[in-house]
Amino acid sequence: MNFVPDLPKQAADVPFFEDVEASDGWQGQTTQKSMDSLKSEVAIAVSRLGGIVVGFVKGSFDNRMGFRLHYTITAPDGMLIPGQIDIAALPIRGPKRHYDNKTKERAQEQSLKMALFMFRNALSGLWFLQQLSPGYAPLMPFMIMQDGKTVTQIWSEQSNMKMLVPPKDGDFVEGEVRDG
Repeated sequence: MNFVPDLPKQAADVPFFEDVEASDGWQGQTTQKSMDSLKSEVAIAVSRLGGIVVGFVKGSFDNRMGFRLHYTITAPDGMLIPGQIDIAALPIRGPKRHYDNKTKERAQEQSLKMALFMFRNALSGLWFLQQLSPGYAPLMPFMIMQDGKTVTQIWSEQSNMKMLVPPKDGDFVEGEVRDG
């Protein structure tokens, strides 16, 4: 089953999978690890950040294949809070005369594996930041809030941004921190 998420059209232009090089900072394009091995490594990286991976759903984001990673975190009161992270692989070039279906499928799979490889590395970087910045919550931007949207989605949609700011009728004083 595939999904096509309804996301704001703010994605930056990215290069084609076939055009990226390690010298430009891209990683994992030649990994020989299996898809299952990479998913397992991502799950381990999420667990280091305090989450538990529930599953991966393969899908597409416009012209890019990808995954939606579902996870939960446990709140201090024991409640499970769901989250999701969308991972879009680099697009592959459209079918050409020399691109048979088997070659296209291999390129798509390698692009997906590269995305998981780089995502695992990004999660490792978030773990480092969590160690260096007390109170940093790396999985919080991907927690699911109102209407099934993540904190990041709500923040990025200007009309909904007001849900994340303090109420106007409260005792909020800018720059002041109060206990309780």
